[in-house]
Amino acid sequence: MRETQNKAANAMDSPVLAKPDRLWRHYCFALVILLCMLLAVYMLNRTMLERGILAADGIVKNNEQIVLAQTIVTLSDALINTPSPNLIDFDKAVVRFEFIYRDILATQIRSDMLAAHFFGNDAALNQRVHTFLNLARQFSDATPDVRESLNRSINQMYDAGGLQADLHAAGTLVAKQVKADAAHFKTVQTAMLVASGFVLLGEVLFIFLPAQRSVQASLRTMRRTTNQLRASQARLKEMNGQLEHTITHDQLTGLPNRRLLTHYLAKAIATKKTKDWSLYLVGLDDFKSVNDTIGYDHGDELLITISAALKNCVDYDNLVAHVGGDEFALISSEPTNQVIARIRASLQEPIAIKGRRIPVIASIGHIAIGDGVRKPLDVLADAETALQYAKNTGGNRAQAFTRQLRDDLRMVQQLQLDLVEAIRNGEIEPWFQPQVRLADGRLHGAEVLARWRHPTRGLLTPDIFLPAAERAGLMVELDHAIWRTAMDQAKIWQASGVWRPMISLNAAPDTIADPDLIERFLLSLGRSGLTADQVIVEVLETTLINGKDDIAAINIDSLADCGIALELDDFGTGYASLSKLTQLPLTGIKLDRSLITPLPDQAADSVVRAMLALASELGLHVVAEGVEERQQATHLSERGCRIGQGYGFGRPMPADEFTVWLQSNAKAKLQAGPDTTRFA
Repeated sequence: MRETQNKAANAMDSPVLAKPDRLWRHYCFALVILLCMLLAVYMLNRTMLERGILAADGIVKNNEQIVLAQTIVTLSDALINTPSPNLIDFDKAVVRFEFIYRDILATQIRSDMLAAHFFGNDAALNQRVHTFLNLARQFSDATPDVRESLNRSINQMYDAGGLQADLHAAGTLVAKQVKADAAHFKTVQTAMLVASGFVLLGEVLFIFLPAQRSVQASLRTMRRTTNQLRASQARLKEMNGQLEHTITHDQLTGLPNRRLLTHYLAKAIATKKTKDWSLYLVGLDDFKSVNDTIGYDHGDELLITISAALKNCVDYDNLVAHVGGDEFALISSEPTNQVIARIRASLQEPIAIKGRRIPVIASIGHIAIGDGVRKPLDVLADAETALQYAKNTGGNRAQAFTRQLRDDLRMVQQLQLDLVEAIRNGEIEPWFQPQVRLADGRLHGAEVLARWRHPTRGLLTPDIFLPAAERAGLMVELDHAIWRTAMDQAKIWQASGVWRPMISLNAAPDTIADPDLIERFLLSLGRSGLTADQVIVEVLETTLINGKDDIAAINIDSLADCGIALELDDFGTGYASLSKLTQLPLTGIKLDRSLITPLPDQAADSVVRAMLALASELGLHVVAEGVEERQQATHLSERGCRIGQGYGFGRPMPADEFTVWLQSNAKAKLQAGPDTTRFA
């Protein structure tokens, strides 16, 4: 270029160059050079513009990839705690993530510049993306247990696996490359413009200004692209902050969630700051009934109010988290009794929600974290064990974690799993305890009681397996299985002429509140061949006072309409109001053994006489449980009690043993006395 400039200068000085043809040739030569340079500028300008647009598109796709990856992680965390998860949004996010990923790879084939900064030359990143996609694709079709494992793998790949950092790094590298290309382009452009000025100074007004305008337009485009990239990065940073807050905080209460609590514990344990710390899990007892009876909006407002109350139970620098559902977690270094007292005080009064005062009862499980080497999830699991034990033992109490609780919980969980097979395999069998008319000593009927012949633990009584059945939601199936077997056995006794049976069937509160109770009960009764007057259904007092009493009352009325007698079991130990006795079609009550055992003590006798008088006024017959001595039977008979039941007449017996007992006693006159049977 310098040689060309020298030739042009010599040509201007040479007299020969005064000839038009010579001057025109030099002028045309300079013009061609300038045109070539302008063409080069145009091509370079176009190339850089295309590269900038392509890079901007790549960064937008990269940003969308980051958002989609974070969405997949967030949704997978939420879906594993949802009983009936909706996977549509999750699947859409996975499909979109895969589409963007393939689109980037396709763009790489067309652009060497992008291939250096995305996936094509980074085998490790490529592998991480493939692994992350494979885990996400498996999540929707997996079982709940497998989803939990996949969720952990997805989180590990995203955080510890480095996928998040690599995706951010890819966008940053492209932005830096665009900036470097712009600077290089500006340098080259300036040099070419200076060279063009030396070649044809005379044509500056006709050639340089249009070229300069083109350059300025290109620079403005590059500046706009750069500004757009900077704005995109700012929006991405803001979005990342919002997503981080969403991932680590509960959307309803605004409190930290389980994820942030786990991270907080891990950091504190790693730095050995937990020496005096304790973790408290607060679970609301029967919170489901609030949602079921007055609505989810009231339930949500209740959780928000409780979260605010619990924040006042610890110091400002301690953590209060909403770990899911009706459970809250608190971390404090204060004495345990003080923290528990504050929690109790904060929830003592009913909470006003939209004009309704809702009483709050809470159970608390707590554990001292200490300065030992422990995993946060293990600490949370132990606190959860203590909380579940507090709930399972009546609720409204605080329970510290012990290793024995963990062993007991595992045993109960195993018992719950065994119960499913036990009901299916007929391992739960009916036992029969005789009921005797106190006036003449004749056999009145028999109460059906459940026993479980466990294949490894032997014979189990109801006090061992019924709590497990209640927690596992198996009481309805358990009751119906016992009823069917008991009715079939009673029909055998009737067909053999040994005894025209009258059997009393125990019904759990869940069973009485089952919408399908009447249909299933009548089906079993019809198949057995017994008549309605041969079956009595015993209902617990708690059935009449729990949150499902409307359904229970409807079923009780329906059973009465079908001719089924109903008795109120364990009367005197619950809290059923007297109005329930007048509102429901009951035929009798059963006095609990705790009222009969002290007889003929004067104080106990006064209570029994009052209950017998009440039953007489209401037209109800009375069955006394726990009769063990002849004196008790005589005393009850004199007070007007019709039926007695207890070890004095006979213990609960399996069907074959009760058959032998019936052959000797079905038509005999029985008297209460020392127990001679030897059955469990």
